[in-house]
Amino acid sequence: MNSQVQVQILETLTDQNLARGIFDETWAMDAGTEITPNLLQAMVHNGAYLSGAFIGEKCVGAAFAFPATTAGLHLHSHMTAVLDDYRDKGIGYSLKIDQWNWAKKNNYKEITWTFDPLVARNAKLNLIKLGVDISDYYPNFYGDMPDALNAGDESDRVMASWKVVGNQPVAKSVIINPDKADTLIKIPADIVTIRSEDISENLKWRHKVRDEFMRAFEKGGKVVGFSANNEYVVRV
Repeated sequence: MNSQVQVQILETLTDQNLARGIFDETWAMDAGTEITPNLLQAMVHNGAYLSGAFIGEKCVGAAFAFPATTAGLHLHSHMTAVLDDYRDKGIGYSLKIDQWNWAKKNNYKEITWTFDPLVARNAKLNLIKLGVDISDYYPNFYGDMPDALNAGDESDRVMASWKVVGNQPVAKSVIINPDKADTLIKIPADIVTIRSEDISENLKWRHKVRDEFMRAFEKGGKVVGFSANNEYVVRV
């Protein structure tokens, strides 16, 4: 965890707007906002989690989660974002660890969230550093997304499940030597750059990875880790 980063809960309207600014910069749209001020205030006031990551006085990241009841009460983390200039500095990890500790304090046993299976950076954070499980694959889960980051793509997502047990989360090791029987689902090193330069190439990756995940899950496969070669390791 980055010792320079301080994560704090955002309760006031002024502080909530710091988080909204992070979300709207990350998922920029021509008009509108990721979440309106009145809806965010209502959710925070009634038990949602909203935090900001600060370096000095500057808010450089934020995370938002709300109570959910699908398959039992748990916390669903809808948005976690870090400003571009502060990526790869452990800030996203710090936000998630704070969220885990908050969930434990508030008696949640599980945190879930969706993430784009093509984004290697997120896969490594979630599967290796945080040690989550992947429970489901959802093709085009959010439908068309108008923000600049996702425009033109199909919003396939995997569902992460993070157990809130013990004193702290347990990281997993990168899988160096997968079993011969494992299914390896390779993703590109940087799909975000590919998406910005060639959406057709992005969609080729999207459909390839979707088909491989769906086939593996239909056979009862389970994601057991992530390899050193940017591959999901799926084992029956």
